[in-house]
Amino acid sequence: MKLSSISKLGLVLIVLLIVNKYYVVIEAAPVTASSNKEAYVTLLYGDEFVLGVRVLGKSIRDTKTSREMVVLVSDGVSAYAKKLLQADGWIVTPISLLQNPNQVRPTRFWGVYTKLKIFNMTDYKKVVYLDADTIVVKNIDDLFKCGKFCANLKHSERLNSGVMVVEPSAELFNDMVSKVTTLYSYTGGDQGFLNTYYAGFESARVFNPEISAEVVNSKPVPEMERLSTLYNADVGLYMLANKWMVDEKELRVIHYTLGPLKPWDWWTSWLLKPVDVWQVIETSVLDAATIGIWLRNGRFWPLLPLQCLVFGMYSFVFKYFCDYSSLSPYLCDGFRGYSLKYGQHG
Repeated sequence: MKLSSISKLGLVLIVLLIVNKYYVVIEAAPVTASSNKEAYVTLLYGDEFVLGVRVLGKSIRDTKTSREMVVLVSDGVSAYAKKLLQADGWIVTPISLLQNPNQVRPTRFWGVYTKLKIFNMTDYKKVVYLDADTIVVKNIDDLFKCGKFCANLKHSERLNSGVMVVEPSAELFNDMVSKVTTLYSYTGGDQGFLNTYYAGFESARVFNPEISAEVVNSKPVPEMERLSTLYNADVGLYMLANKWMVDEKELRVIHYTLGPLKPWDWWTSWLLKPVDVWQVIETSVLDAATIGIWLRNGRFWPLLPLQCLVFGMYSFVFKYFCDYSSLSPYLCDGFRGYSLKYGQHG
């Protein structure tokens, strides 16, 4: 009888162990499931591009996507800017910069190799990377059907790293990092490195979202695929031809590539028609907080001397006519009141 009781106790313990093991497996499942997540990703090195990231985020949200949005931020991004981005729906992820190993390069390219860290975002099955000077004008969730690496060709046979689809892998990332000092970069930055790393990219097949699912299920996943210009429409090329090289109604992503002529600088809308599209979205996110960051980073100050000159000439002309001509006294009185008001309080 006593032995029987012990046997029953042992049986109960065995059952409990089995149940506990099964429970742990069930609890662990969501952790492995995280590798099935997909996300849109961008990079931010400092506050200067905060407005760009905010507009990009709004453009992505407007497409009604269900994917996460992740912004990788370096130490140069202020805590205040991070709060703004979190309020916009971005997952703010701090990262350290990867130093550019190239001695001959533009000064502004010091930390651009940091972009390689998107290849190490192994919490996600697939990520769509977008530069902070891009906007999404139509849903691009179909890009998550891309293979292991997808990008767009620019300037003949070279790929542009401003829009990429990446299947993250720690092994791939480590291999890239091990080669940054040995592989040639024609730009002195990440884009040149990636062109060398993905040799033969210009011969890769063109990505077609209609057949990608079938290909993935029946054949090996392609190492590289080329994206249509629809997914990375270059404003620089638009400027040369004064029109898009593809059907404007089918555009997915616009990329404002013209160096210092960024869409958040208000005067660029006078030069480039596509900036209007960006600035329409800007009006919905522009607030006092963003303007404060924008001013602190000097986007306003380059024009300050010109503005002072214009206001000075304006004041001189009115003063001259008011003092030495028969200009309407009502207009002069109004101007003097304006000058007094803003001279004391402006």
